[in-house]
Amino acid sequence: MKGLRVFAACTALLIGSLAAVNASAGCCEPAPAPCCAPAPVCCPPPVCCPPPPVEVTFCAVDPCTGCKYPVTVCVDACCAGQVPCYVGCRKGLFGRKILTYKFECGECVDVVITKHGRVIVRD
Repeated sequence: MKGLRVFAACTALLIGSLAAVNASAGCCEPAPAPCCAPAPVCCPPPVCCPPPPVEVTFCAVDPCTGCKYPVTVCVDACCAGQVPCYVGCRKGLFGRKILTYKFECGECVDVVITKHGRVIVRD
């Protein structure tokens, strides 16, 4: 009987130790590495809006009559404060004259003078 008890105790210890090993088998594995934080998303550079156009006023001179006409045009901000240079004149429809002026910044403007003296600006 004593042998049976010893056998039962050993069996119980063996089963208990196997259960402990099986239960701890999942815990003994290394924990998965925590996920790395996603890399920061590079934002595109801020969009810089160009400065708004500015109004420039100058005198357009009719090359045929010498009459001066005040003209106000909207041009890029880089042309602010510049006085345009007269480039040329050509004939238009209905007796109109088309005067071309060019700013130092490269902007060109056509000024149309009708036969009645009305001024029209073409950008």
